[in-house]
Amino acid sequence: MAFRIADFKKTTRKAGDARQLYPYQIRDDRYTAAIGYAIAYFERMIGRRRATFETEALLEFFGDPRLARGLVACLSRTYTWREQTLAEAFGTAQAQALRGAGLTTPAAFRAKLYGLANGRYGGVILPGERAEALTFLCSDLPVTPDQFEQALLLDSDDQRMLVQVGPTPTPQEVIARYNYHSLETALYRAEALHLRLKGPVWSIIRSAHNLARRYQLTYQVGGTPRTLFDTEIDLLLTGSRDALGRWTRSGRRLTRVLLRLLAAHPDSLIAGEAKVHLGSQTTMLRLDARALRVLGVGAQEASLESESTPWEEDLSAAFRRAWWRALVRGQTAGWRLRRDPEPLIGTGVVLVPDFALQRGHQQVLLCLTTSRATSAMLARDLAKLGEHAPVLAVVPATAIATKKATAFAPLVAYTEQPADAIPALVSMLEEQHPRTRASAALTPWQRLERLLQEEGFVGEATVATILGCAQEEVAQVVQRWGGPQFHVLPGLGVCLPELLGDIRDLLEQAENARHAA
Repeated sequence: MAFRIADFKKTTRKAGDARQLYPYQIRDDRYTAAIGYAIAYFERMIGRRRATFETEALLEFFGDPRLARGLVACLSRTYTWREQTLAEAFGTAQAQALRGAGLTTPAAFRAKLYGLANGRYGGVILPGERAEALTFLCSDLPVTPDQFEQALLLDSDDQRMLVQVGPTPTPQEVIARYNYHSLETALYRAEALHLRLKGPVWSIIRSAHNLARRYQLTYQVGGTPRTLFDTEIDLLLTGSRDALGRWTRSGRRLTRVLLRLLAAHPDSLIAGEAKVHLGSQTTMLRLDARALRVLGVGAQEASLESESTPWEEDLSAAFRRAWWRALVRGQTAGWRLRRDPEPLIGTGVVLVPDFALQRGHQQVLLCLTTSRATSAMLARDLAKLGEHAPVLAVVPATAIATKKATAFAPLVAYTEQPADAIPALVSMLEEQHPRTRASAALTPWQRLERLLQEEGFVGEATVATILGCAQEEVAQVVQRWGGPQFHVLPGLGVCLPELLGDIRDLLEQAENARHAA
């Protein structure tokens, strides 16, 4: 979640032939009271509309518009704006009555008004005729004209409602987020990263190779180790411009590689430098000791263990394939995987999850570890983040850090491969994050639509049960009566259109494996 460039508070200074970039960092307590006030204001505004939110008051309170907008952006990790439902606006009973009349969204209300305008009023409802038109429309609906007017614009930005999606942060946690995202904003515009690394160099080089291939970057290794006892190398990672001449796309990938490299080899980064483009200006960002602390590097806090394992795409890819196979079989309770979620930021710690598990509005972060070293570092980072981190961890059964980490995050152990832990992981998810039951007042199509929005994929047998038809009739019934959100997979079920590519890849991989066998 890098800041917009207009909200990026920074300083640049001439240093020799280059220009140094200094992203703004909050290093003292001067803003602690103001941030506490902002958190309290957000807490008071939960459940209220955006139109009543006084953004300018917050900007004036901090005194610096760029700093204020950046801090408000950091609070968006906890507080976000969500479109109101009809039940929230008018009550559950009235929303069910409207659903029975076919009015389930603001778009449906607008369509009803447009239909009246085209039929009864010749295409246009004049201002003087609007009250009469609304009264006529509401004569057989369970809403008043004023409520109908409100429903027309319920999906507009100023009608969105503030909701809380995480535990209330402390001012120190918000400061940690701001400092990280300020540094991240610069890295997102980087052309190249030059890193000095110390540790198990051959393992680090393999991680760099795998990560560069995964994120489509080029890399060069300098100071190549000549013996088995060398412990330091230089690594240069380089991105490329996109079709519009911008560096942000590859800059995001460079940042991902940096974070995943540090997650696989904790405390290996000694120093670094990034070549950053800000508009037409080229600057150099030095990753000094302060920047390393923001990135969660503990200044060689951990011992350099020879067992450190490289980052492998095959491991996460195998877990992802196994999860999607389980989802298609209806064995994940509707939980879906998303790669590269936003990292969790704390004071002196950056935790990089491997996946986000999502179902409807629910989200849980998932971390996979493969060795005692990475499990120990995960336990250390979870301890720094505290007990409210929304994380599940899948660790080796032999990891010595398991008992340490259980105090801060639920753990699932595996013996051979992380994919072996999927059944136990799903059981834990269902226990800690139970599904909300659908209302009995919903029609079969509405129940199917809600289930599909939550889970992304619904198996053919489940669809047949919901719609009350034979399993062999599902494809025909859904193709004939379903909306654009129902994409039919004959013999499998229905899915959201955005998941079609993932399911197609899964089927192709299964077919290739069958032919190889």
